[in-house]
Amino acid sequence: MSKQRCACCNCLTIDVRGEFEICPICFWEDDAYFVFDKEEIYSHYQGSSSIEDLLNIRSSANNSLTLLEARQNFNQFGACELAMKKYVRVPTAEELKKISR
Repeated sequence: MSKQRCACCNCLTIDVRGEFEICPICFWEDDAYFVFDKEEIYSHYQGSSSIEDLLNIRSSANNSLTLLEARQNFNQFGACELAMKKYVRVPTAEELKKISR
């Protein structure tokens, strides 16, 4: 079974989308509101006018973080939020594979 990309860190770590699986690389909990596919974000929410709107939806599964905040945090210190840094690990080469076009 192939892995899905984490919406936060972009690593191939998610087995089943939307099952509240926690990514071991960034500790983002995959809460089913975002589906990550070829560098675009889609949402189960209807009527969102832009990707920026979708990135700013608060995630109850992730302590009310937005995906945008989580991504910024991951880029800054390697976890979706600072309190989760102690739980994350470095990705494997397989988890880092580039998106094929």
